[in-house]
Amino acid sequence: MRKKSVYYNFDWVGYLLLFMGVLFMIPAFVMQVVPFGPHNFSFTLNGVPMPYNEENLQMFRRIFLLAFGIPALILVLIGGIVLIRRIIKNNRDQRLKEMEQPIVCHNLNLEYSSVQVNYQNKRYLTCSYTDDRGDTYLFKSRILRYDPLPYLDGTVNVYQNEFKPKQYFVDVEGSMQPVYEM
Repeated sequence: MRKKSVYYNFDWVGYLLLFMGVLFMIPAFVMQVVPFGPHNFSFTLNGVPMPYNEENLQMFRRIFLLAFGIPALILVLIGGIVLIRRIIKNNRDQRLKEMEQPIVCHNLNLEYSSVQVNYQNKRYLTCSYTDDRGDTYLFKSRILRYDPLPYLDGTVNVYQNEFKPKQYFVDVEGSMQPVYEM
């Protein structure tokens, strides 16, 4: 049996973009090493056929490299940013769990997010905490795969950075009973 994660994982988007970038980069690099001669060189610029010479061959290779290389770099850059942001956020959440004292929050409620998967809006958990002065703090979890409320006892632990209050982590998985996927 495998423990079922309550959070949605969007890492596949980053991996897909990286893979597409690599696929675009392959023809860009292959065309730089393919041998060309007068018998297989057919290059037109603005509808004018260009004769085979070294200058036209280099121009053809640069245009091909730019046409495939720039989109490849953009895809790799966006995919890398998606994955690096996820790694940084996971490390920050882990550091908050290790360094900070948990705040026990009540008033659990599921809210709909603007993220849609299969034409359905996904949900996140909101909870609140009232401190000794009477100030109420609202916290929002990451996007959830399923409703965790039946597995929670009405409370959830929140780890908040005391110096940067906007950095917090709602630990839904750590606050609920183990749920296994069959």
